[in-house]
Amino acid sequence: MSEIIFVSGASGRVGQPLVKALIKEGATVRVHARRAEAAVSLKSLGAHVFDGDLAQLPSRAFDGVSTLYHLAGGVRGKGQETPDRINRALTEALLERVPDSVQVVLASSGAVYGDRSNLWIEEDFEPSPNTRYGASKVACEALVLARGGKIVRLAAVYGPGFPFLMVERIRQGNAWLPGEGRNHIPTVHIDDAVRGFVAVGQRGAEQGIYHVADRSQPTTGAFFEAVHRQTGGTPVRFWSTYIPSYVQVYLAQQVERVGSRTGQRPRLTPDALKLWTASVRLRTERLKEELGFSWRYADHERGITASTSGEA
Repeated sequence: MSEIIFVSGASGRVGQPLVKALIKEGATVRVHARRAEAAVSLKSLGAHVFDGDLAQLPSRAFDGVSTLYHLAGGVRGKGQETPDRINRALTEALLERVPDSVQVVLASSGAVYGDRSNLWIEEDFEPSPNTRYGASKVACEALVLARGGKIVRLAAVYGPGFPFLMVERIRQGNAWLPGEGRNHIPTVHIDDAVRGFVAVGQRGAEQGIYHVADRSQPTTGAFFEAVHRQTGGTPVRFWSTYIPSYVQVYLAQQVERVGSRTGQRPRLTPDALKLWTASVRLRTERLKEELGFSWRYADHERGITASTSGEA
């Protein structure tokens, strides 16, 4: 009998490749999907789909499950769906329904460290989030660690077709980002992100925290210059060259307020500004030394080339 694994957030850009990888390894994978089209896509991969409210899943959804990969959540939702609601509150409600026998692997984020001024950070570094999103992830981690689970502090994930690369916007000449491009945002190719999750779930310590990021971790400016070299177009331009920071913050606050009142997902928020301009680099020695992990795309240049070559 194959191992039974549950994946929350399975319809996301990381979730679907993870489901595919787990099924390829012979696992029976159960997932949750709110949207009909997501359910169809996941079923086509061979997953067993539960619909409805993730926080109200029937107990049978976890019968025989050995591991829960908890990827559901996000940076910001629509209207009043704050980071706390879609991360901490959801995680708390979900874990109440998960038997103690189930190993939980949480998708967290390097955002828990806030802005560390380019420091290299190890897993035992005390979290110090400077965003509501980061604070919500710290709260989720506490819930999972309290029951002996594992934490994956994930870098920003990119890959073919991922919006993070901003390929089309660079080609069209309208790619803009906050800051000046001198900060470090850890990144990781989707292939290595998925393999990192599997390694932590299968071989990681009974309880622990692991960084899943690549090995190069360049500045934001250097990362997107590498994208530009592959795609052509116009290099990413950075707002702080043209717009004072206090104006950016004011505009972000107004956009978020309008989104909260109208039920829309705000594209620009104070959290987004801080996440794009914070600077931190994640050490990954634990992933390599404890789990024997080897990267397919340890260097961002190779990962970006692989991600964009099919679109050229």
